[in-house]
Amino acid sequence: MFNQLDGTFYIRIEGRFESAHYLYDYFPDGSDEPIHGHSWKVEVLLSSTKNIGKDGISYDFLSARNRLNDLVKSIDHILINDHPDFQKINPTSENVARWFFEGLKEEVERTGGKVKQIVIHEGPENLAFYEPN
Repeated sequence: MFNQLDGTFYIRIEGRFESAHYLYDYFPDGSDEPIHGHSWKVEVLLSSTKNIGKDGISYDFLSARNRLNDLVKSIDHILINDHPDFQKINPTSENVARWFFEGLKEEVERTGGKVKQIVIHEGPENLAFYEPN
């Protein structure tokens, strides 16, 4: 039989989207970066606020998965700068990561989980991590 207190379980869900963006005030002269696109990936690391249950499930991620799908759909195939939540926020990978966290936090907590980390892949070689305090 497994020891019920033998560690912490994490659940990872992910989404993918294609979007363009540009960064405000990117160059030393204050001009913006040119518009360009990426194949993005968001990875979400979740944990439960309790230990693993008798059913062997630490955190049932279905509602978090559905919420992530909604967020991805809202940012897919757009110029991120035009998204209402990014009208006055520089759409850096870091800010995109925080945006996903803010969009997931309430639903994950409502269902007994915690968002431990968000990873945003800006193309296949660049990424940013966000770990909430």
